[in-house]
Amino acid sequence: MARPLLKEGRLHLRTMRTTITLLALGLFAMNTLHAQDDPKSKAVMDRLIAKNKSYTSFEAEFTSRLQSTKDKLDVKQEGHVQVQGRKWHLTLDANTVISDGTTMWTYNKEANEVTINSTSEMDQELDPSRLLSMYETGFKSQFVGESTLPDGTVTQVVKLFPSDPAKRNYHTVVLTIDKNKVEPRSVVIMYKDGSEVTYTLRKFMPNPTLSDALFAFDKSRYPGVEVNDMR
Repeated sequence: MARPLLKEGRLHLRTMRTTITLLALGLFAMNTLHAQDDPKSKAVMDRLIAKNKSYTSFEAEFTSRLQSTKDKLDVKQEGHVQVQGRKWHLTLDANTVISDGTTMWTYNKEANEVTINSTSEMDQELDPSRLLSMYETGFKSQFVGESTLPDGTVTQVVKLFPSDPAKRNYHTVVLTIDKNKVEPRSVVIMYKDGSEVTYTLRKFMPNPTLSDALFAFDKSRYPGVEVNDMR
């Protein structure tokens, strides 16, 4: 029988695939704009789209902070994500999610167990391969303002609101963008249950060359791993 994860581990696993989607939302800058967006937010998002629409892959290092008053949690973690086409590899401390586009492996290092699912079972909004079309009309945007960080970086803040909130477990995404580099600095996800997750990008690389071996779980590298095949 699979050993249960810690409460904070379970909560972070709940948000891991959302991490991929929302980081990529900022990095790929999908066309979230329509008539209800204000002109300033549309201008910011248009710049992101113009710069990033040619991305076929990306790699990013980030930190995450999960805050939940209800569960009395304040958990900080470091993550690394690599995405190419329909494939992805996400590491968040002891947890790793890997997909080759068809199969998804969720591995927990502390328990030394891996759960296998079909990607067809996952919510389409959490599938990175569908990002370019999924967010074309998925959000309304609102410009919040500009500010200058202590290091002199000028940032722009845009709020994104799901156009169909009943189908989302979060209600607001706050995107902070480096105005000069036209790259995201942070993504804040505000969930309906009152929890909040903040992702801060430390390093971003567009269009890296990624090995196919990254996108498959090699059981031989994890002696004694417990396998839960849910397909």
